[in-house]
Amino acid sequence: MTVGRPWGRLSISLYARHLLPLTLALTALLLTITLLMVPIMPTVWIEHSRCADTAHSRKRQRSPSKNDSINRTNISTSSYRRFIVNNVHLCDAVVDDDGMTSLPVYVVIVHSRPGQRGRMQRDAIRVTWGSSLHRRVAEPDIRLAFILGRDRECADVGSACSDAARRERRLYRDVIVADFVDTYRSLSLKSLSALVWARRHCRTARYIVKVDDDVYMRPELLPRVRQLISDTSDSTIVGSLNVNSTVQRRGIWRVDEQAFPAPVFPPYCSGNLYAMTSSAADRLLAVAETDEQSVPFPLEDVYITALLATSVGIQCIHEDAFPRWDVGPSRRNVERLRNGSLLAVHNVYYTQMYDIMMG
Repeated sequence: MTVGRPWGRLSISLYARHLLPLTLALTALLLTITLLMVPIMPTVWIEHSRCADTAHSRKRQRSPSKNDSINRTNISTSSYRRFIVNNVHLCDAVVDDDGMTSLPVYVVIVHSRPGQRGRMQRDAIRVTWGSSLHRRVAEPDIRLAFILGRDRECADVGSACSDAARRERRLYRDVIVADFVDTYRSLSLKSLSALVWARRHCRTARYIVKVDDDVYMRPELLPRVRQLISDTSDSTIVGSLNVNSTVQRRGIWRVDEQAFPAPVFPPYCSGNLYAMTSSAADRLLAVAETDEQSVPFPLEDVYITALLATSVGIQCIHEDAFPRWDVGPSRRNVERLRNGSLLAVHNVYYTQMYDIMMG
């Protein structure tokens, strides 16, 4: 014990003389570092928090809800007014062999699609029922155009994958490509694009006719459609009227209950073929452009011929010559097409178009 006490006193004295100042110096240094970091740390934390919020926001944008995936087209609605492939002279006046100048009365706009299948359908139409329209002089009162959106593989409007459409335009002068990704759920935008293009570049045309690319039509019968020349034609869309059509909650025609809670659609024209006056198109476009932020209702025929039309006092009028959506190229329907009681038949594959023409 007597030995331990001097050792204890020596240790305390040594600590006091040597180690204590060193400890105080280290403490002071740590305190200084801490004080210097105080202004920095909150900033770093705030920036990290902002990055986290941004990442979370982007994650939400990349992961749409189930309802969004069903009812939204995920594209800007303003894009339907921009055209990355255009034909501004398609509706110019033509002069026939007798020196007569003609401007279009009807503009027939076929809804087509990118890719090989779309091209084969367009080529079949050009050779078959659209051949006289493509020559223009043969049917100068009726002009034919094909409208489609961008291929989903095209990252932007200048992508090389748009070159095929540009080459097709130079070859046939009838292709129009609007600046949105072409999907089944973007058909409403395609219809709006068609109306915009027609009113911008076919001002003299009195009638705009919408046709799907799987339709075989006899366009020379259009002037015989009674409803098109009636006194009420400016307030009507002429087609095959659907009444009490059930809203589908599953499948390709699905509509979420939040987007359309009613179990039955209002009366609308079948989307395979319908016609309207240019003044009616102006009214539809005016109401469509009032809400830039909303994505159009995904079912094109319901959106154009019922929802938009009703809001501006336009209604679909049934005409027997216009085919229902299920009127396909059966022998009986093709016979009705040939004798003029049907304006068109639907669900026609491109090879069948050649058969109908030759048959």
